[in-house]
Amino acid sequence: MIDQATGMKNGERYRVENVERAHQFPGFFLDGKYYLCPELLTAIGWLEGTRFIYDSLDAKGEPVFPNRAAGTIEGLILTLVDGTSLELCRIEASETIAPLDDGKQNLESADSTNAYPIKGPLRGKVVVITGASSGIGRAAAHAFACKGARLVLAARDEEALFDVLDECTDCGTDAVAITTDVTRSDQVQALAEQAAAFGHGRIDIWVNNAGVGAVGNFEDTPLEAHEQVIQTDLVGYLRGAHVALPYFKAQRSGTLINTLSLGSWVAQPYAAAYSASKFGLRGLTDALRGELTEFPDIHVCDIYPAVMDTPGFRDGGNYTGHALTPPGPIYDPELVAKAMVACAISPRAHTTVGAAARVTHLASFLVPGLPLLSGWLTRWGLNRSPSAAISSGNLFEPPSGRRSVDGGWRNHNNNKPLLVSAAVLGIIAGLVITRTQRRRR
Repeated sequence: MIDQATGMKNGERYRVENVERAHQFPGFFLDGKYYLCPELLTAIGWLEGTRFIYDSLDAKGEPVFPNRAAGTIEGLILTLVDGTSLELCRIEASETIAPLDDGKQNLESADSTNAYPIKGPLRGKVVVITGASSGIGRAAAHAFACKGARLVLAARDEEALFDVLDECTDCGTDAVAITTDVTRSDQVQALAEQAAAFGHGRIDIWVNNAGVGAVGNFEDTPLEAHEQVIQTDLVGYLRGAHVALPYFKAQRSGTLINTLSLGSWVAQPYAAAYSASKFGLRGLTDALRGELTEFPDIHVCDIYPAVMDTPGFRDGGNYTGHALTPPGPIYDPELVAKAMVACAISPRAHTTVGAAARVTHLASFLVPGLPLLSGWLTRWGLNRSPSAAISSGNLFEPPSGRRSVDGGWRNHNNNKPLLVSAAVLGIIAGLVITRTQRRRR
């Protein structure tokens, strides 16, 4: 059935025909979505009626199009926001899809197994990602795969890890899966050795991302749960850096990317070990930067996400006796993955993802009592949450639930998280104003 407005037929693929602009849109449209990857791995654009939303970032992590609105599609004509008109043509079933280059399609004969060659600064780079089985790590695997990087995927959950491996290789890139527990030094060392063998002696980018959490009163949370969080979220990152940096120094280049949190600035009551880990990571990364000043091409990049829609709240340790729900606003984890790719292309020391994280960072300087406010709000939320069984979750073994990028927390019809967030920001603003007035007196 042909959509009378856009002119596209269900089940058919369409691409930009205008050769001079095809490099800007190298993928294809299918059933109202826009894909870069050949096996429909991840849609990065979609149609809202005739409006084309293109979720694309440049090398600095900034949106290519304001508000992600690239233009409109009517009658197989893509009209960009700058007024440029681009024709769309249907892709024949027998036709190979490939990016356009210099005015013509060009299949690279050097790799005959890759029918969808990917060009760019990350093509062929060896990227190690820990915690790649779900959430941000899985999104990062997809994002790097679509840039042509050669991936070394690491996580405890072997079955989920091989699912991610299939998703990434379907994108036309080369990848291996290595079951790894980052709380085990021998396994992290083995991960680095196998990654280097896969990269013919090189490791270009190492993403420390594996993480767990335990929520509950400090004394009600078992000591071994606290220890496991710190072993994973802090010492696990230290282990990753410890095995990656010798390769970076030997080749005099490399990028270490660490997933931190807005909890790296503001302590998280009822998640003491998590807070200790995230605060500790700031010290670890700053210390490493100080040691690496003689290596200008070795970079340590911190990513500070706001609350992301991942399975973490569902899978983590819960010692509260209540169901856990992440506070809003909740963001798409693919935003973090894109920030990681941007750092890999153009490294920067600190990257904040999500407006809430930026506000929290600012508030951490302006409002000394912010952890007290956070504790009050957390207690208030937990006391109103339904009862739930005590569980160690994924602290000591992989979870049994479905592994995915998203946690299913985002509900576009529910404005309660936004209202709570607005209230929090209002309280913070009030505290800042009060504090300023007191100083003036």
